[in-house]
Amino acid sequence: MKKSHRVLIPLFIGLLLSISCSKKGIDIRTKESIIQTIRQELSLHPKATLVDLYKNFFQGRFGPGHMISDPESAASYFYHELETATEFDSVLWQPVGYEENFYRINMCLVRASIIDGQELITAFIESANSVEPPSLESWIEEWDQIIQVIEEMELGLPNYEQDKTQLAEHLKEGNIMFHHSDTFHKYYNPHYRIVSKEYFNKLQGMLREK
Repeated sequence: MKKSHRVLIPLFIGLLLSISCSKKGIDIRTKESIIQTIRQELSLHPKATLVDLYKNFFQGRFGPGHMISDPESAASYFYHELETATEFDSVLWQPVGYEENFYRINMCLVRASIIDGQELITAFIESANSVEPPSLESWIEEWDQIIQVIEEMELGLPNYEQDKTQLAEHLKEGNIMFHHSDTFHKYYNPHYRIVSKEYFNKLQGMLREK
């Protein structure tokens, strides 16, 4: 065998192995970011369930998850929710997802006149409309990787198996949107809007001025 062939064969085998490993697993940096996101969510909301973790990662990937074609209706619903809410989460803002491209902004900041309501509505609508519609196949693949990390962490989440089965069944049917769990609503009173990192930085500037 020629010397050049002896050199190329190990390189070729190594390339095949690296491709195979990348298909089966998840790179270390992404895995560490996923773990950090999970720990942060459970630190802020210790009673969060798997459904709530799903919502965090979904919002991190797709923001609100749907286009908003009727700004007036979105604004009307926003102010109705703001007026009728009696309690708010203690977390004022929070990055979601392991890439932190989106943030939850607590509506109590509008109630307290720290953030202008119309500014938040505009940020929410424009952030929602800036995201490409999710690909079901790629999202299911990504969620499967996240589930693997969650199971390795052995978190002891309540109703884990039931939630895992329910999520899998809904995803198979093409249903990707989920509400927070009843437990999350009971303990944390989530009233927030999702904005992009860009808009969060602008809103953060308003917070500094206050």
